[in-house]
Amino acid sequence: MLTKILRWIGLDRAISYGVFTRVWSLFAGPVTLLMIASRLSKDQQGYYYTIGSLLALQLFFELGLMTVLSQFASHEFVNLRWGARGSIEGDPVARERFLDLLCKAARWFAVASLLLAVALIPAGLLFLDGVRGASVDFSWRLPWILAVLGTAANLFTVPFFSVIMGSGDVVTVNHREMVGAVLSSVLCWLVLGLHGGLFSVFAVTCGSVFISWSYLVRHKPALLAVTWKRMFAAEVERNPDAAISWWGEVWPMQWKIALTWISGYFIFQLFTPVLFRYQGAAVAGQMGMTLSAANALLGVSLSWVNTRGPELGKCVATRNWAAMDALFRRILMQATAVAMVGALCGWVMIRILQEYFIIGQRFIPASHAALLFATICINVVIAAFGAYLRAHKQEPFLPLSMVLGVVQGLATWYLGMNYSTLGVTAGFFVVHLVISLPFSVLIWRKCREKWHAA
Repeated sequence: MLTKILRWIGLDRAISYGVFTRVWSLFAGPVTLLMIASRLSKDQQGYYYTIGSLLALQLFFELGLMTVLSQFASHEFVNLRWGARGSIEGDPVARERFLDLLCKAARWFAVASLLLAVALIPAGLLFLDGVRGASVDFSWRLPWILAVLGTAANLFTVPFFSVIMGSGDVVTVNHREMVGAVLSSVLCWLVLGLHGGLFSVFAVTCGSVFISWSYLVRHKPALLAVTWKRMFAAEVERNPDAAISWWGEVWPMQWKIALTWISGYFIFQLFTPVLFRYQGAAVAGQMGMTLSAANALLGVSLSWVNTRGPELGKCVATRNWAAMDALFRRILMQATAVAMVGALCGWVMIRILQEYFIIGQRFIPASHAALLFATICINVVIAAFGAYLRAHKQEPFLPLSMVLGVVQGLATWYLGMNYSTLGVTAGFFVVHLVISLPFSVLIWRKCREKWHAA
């Protein structure tokens, strides 16, 4: 009976790792909250989550390339396979294109990682200095600098794990993410327990960096070696007929997804910094804690979507539309069901905590949290439609994402400044219900009919 249930909801090994990572976040979140409540002040909590939102600015340096690499790799890996120690075997032309894609992406991320550190460190120091109503009697500058450097080091691993996921080895990527999440949480708790304050933010980034690079060095040394050689050795023989044209093939999709992701920052990541600036660090901390729970739910639900991306891409490569539609319907139903159940549980938990336990005051009011969780459910549906369309190596959501970025960004700024957490969550819900969801469905229908009829 249990086996049938697991099969129906699509819980295979890859999804299991992804789900465990999100479930771990749901478990680790309350533990982290308890540690923060006992070791950090309310103002420090605000700094903790605001720093996390500022680190998400790495989207401006990643520029959507992770998604693009995964999609392109899934198309090339149809005729390839993994060999010993991370070597690539199979069709010579496909192998050349796969490695050329990886090496060009690695160059991109090497520069992006450097630029992230150079730009984000001084910008964060200026933003975090002198927040309204906060009594800053704790160290935050050095933790911020170290956290940025850790984020930059982790950013450089993105091209490797993107092509690994695109190859269909989702198990490896999700396993790495799972172990990294556990180690990051444990390190964070250790630093908090030792009264390390905001250095716990740096501890979170350390876990992911250590696990990512350890895996690549131990299990994919051949892939690292060939990438390094092709990046810096001019004498490497290449087949010009099999090279990836970055500006002709990758960039036309990348710039669209980049704008989509940048818009996503203004849609999803602006809440805490705005509240930090206009309502104070304590309110920002409440929003950050509630967002961490909501994002954990979103991550759990999207495990059903993200792990199926390579399969959708292979359906496009083979033009097996019937199989693609059947897979998509299953993904949509499963992910939405998980999101709705999780949203209800999350709201009930916050309501109980605020009713009976003082620790519940570290969250935003339960009524405001309900709006946030409801919007998460809408986002899961939209993300499923987006995954379906991006499997075609297209980004038709670009105009909608840009409009949403402007509308949601302005709404968050104005409502957060004047109406605090109620304004922010209500604006988030209305924008997604009235604009994002209906237009996403419309775009999906039109593109599906056009592309599959060609």
